[in-house]
Amino acid sequence: MILYHAILPAENPARAGQSLNVLLVAENTSDRALTQAVRFYGSLGREWRELLAEERAFPAHSHPHFYFNIPADRFSETFWGEEVEELALAAGIAPPGPAEQGVLVFFE
Repeated sequence: MILYHAILPAENPARAGQSLNVLLVAENTSDRALTQAVRFYGSLGREWRELLAEERAFPAHSHPHFYFNIPADRFSETFWGEEVEELALAAGIAPPGPAEQGVLVFFE
């Protein structure tokens, strides 16, 4: 089973118009190595939208730390239909449920 323990943005507040580097702390609790798409989702307080999906290898019984770069256009007014001042960020294999708060990232 793959677990995601922490999402750590490299900057918070982040710079508007720039990509965002993110560290994801994960864990594979199973006896076998797995390869799986890691998906990042964003929300402006409404529905969650997928921002990025990249496959990663999870060795058996491991606690990997993965680095990702979410492209700048995923934080743009064009993508969201409004200016992004703050965004909830979450990771998983599917969009988070309505109770998930994610990690709040501010933009300046």
